[in-house]
Amino acid sequence: MADQLLIRNVPERVKSWIDVNRRAEGMSQREFVIKTLEKACDGGAVPTLFDEIIARPQPIPESIPFTFIDLFGGIGGLRIGLQRAGGNCVFTSEWDKNSQKTYRKWFGDLPHGDIRQIKATDIPQHDVLAAGFPCQPFSIAGVSKKNSLGRAHGFKCLTQGTLFFDVINIVEISRPPVLLLENVKNLKSHDQGRTWKVILNNLEEQDYWVFNEVLDASDFGVPQHRERVFIVC
Repeated sequence: MADQLLIRNVPERVKSWIDVNRRAEGMSQREFVIKTLEKACDGGAVPTLFDEIIARPQPIPESIPFTFIDLFGGIGGLRIGLQRAGGNCVFTSEWDKNSQKTYRKWFGDLPHGDIRQIKATDIPQHDVLAAGFPCQPFSIAGVSKKNSLGRAHGFKCLTQGTLFFDVINIVEISRPPVLLLENVKNLKSHDQGRTWKVILNNLEEQDYWVFNEVLDASDFGVPQHRERVFIVC
């Protein structure tokens, strides 16, 4: 047909996405695909599958509603999981400007900036505090790089290494029922285990039961060997 483009081996979900969007704009399949490709060539904003699949995660049917905050939010990885589990994000922070732009595109929220500049009393009450605090001061690659440059790592890295204690400051004020923290596997062995001991002691001093487990992304359908320690309190 004249209004069709011959595109071979297109996945079914992509065909469905094209059909939904071209109907919404009152265009033929050919017109919509060409318009989208032209926008991409010109560097303009185009509708993406992310808009349909990632930015609007559907809750798990049997989930129980809860509120959470997303600290060191990045581009929203933890938020996606928590939303799918029935959570409602009431506050987020991320200091990287490019990550903020992506986060806003996906979720419609512009994250607050540097957590060190935010008063804990200004953060809304929440059921779950989620924080993937920076891993560079504790990761094998990060420590190696800092050593080669003669820079401090771990808690001695004043730019990123002390941000865990900013989380503790928020916990002291907000007292959320649940904490979900994430970092690199090497966090447990950094500085011969002394870093890990400090983290556990600080969490237990806040009267939390602390559980942890190292999980590998490759065990959950992600084509990447990526180990992370998750701490649930």
